[in-house]
Amino acid sequence: MNRIFLIFLGLLGSLALLLEPVWAATANQAPIQVTSERMEGLSAPRRVLFSGNVVATQDDVVIYADQMTVFFAEGTQEVSRILAQGRVRIVQGDRVATGEQGVFHRDQEMVVLTGNPRVHQGKDSVEGDEITVYLREERSLVKSREGAPVRAIFHPRESSP
Repeated sequence: MNRIFLIFLGLLGSLALLLEPVWAATANQAPIQVTSERMEGLSAPRRVLFSGNVVATQDDVVIYADQMTVFFAEGTQEVSRILAQGRVRIVQGDRVATGEQGVFHRDQEMVVLTGNPRVHQGKDSVEGDEITVYLREERSLVKSREGAPVRAIFHPRESSP
C-alpha cells in the first residue's frame, strides 16, 4: 500500500508548471500512519473504511479527509482504489491540493479530484470542476462544466542575481 498511497500523493507534484514532480517519492518504503475516530473492515467488496478526522501521513506528505476507503482487488491483498471524501486536503510542504473527493485508480494510475478542486503552491494555483492526474504520463487535465472557465494563476518568479 505504500507505493499506492504515494502515487495518490503524486497529485501534488504533477501539475506541469505549477508544481515540481515528486515521482521519486513513489519508491518510498516509509510506513504510513493513519489515524481516525473509527476503522471498519468490510467485505463484498473487500475494503477498509477510516472515518472521522482521518489523517494519513507518510514522511512529509499528509492527507486529511472526513473519510477514507481503501478498496482491495477481489481475492488479493492488492489495493485497487483509494477514495478520500469530505474536506480532502493533501499537503506536502507548501504544495496543497483540496477538494471534496479524491480517487486514486491503481490500474489506470490516475487520480481524480472533484468538488471544487484546487491545487496551489505559494501564490500559484489551478482550479476547475475536475482535476485528473495521469501518473504514467506525468500529465494533468483540468476541466470545468460548460460555460465555466478553468482558472490558472502563475506569478513571475524572481530571478537570481
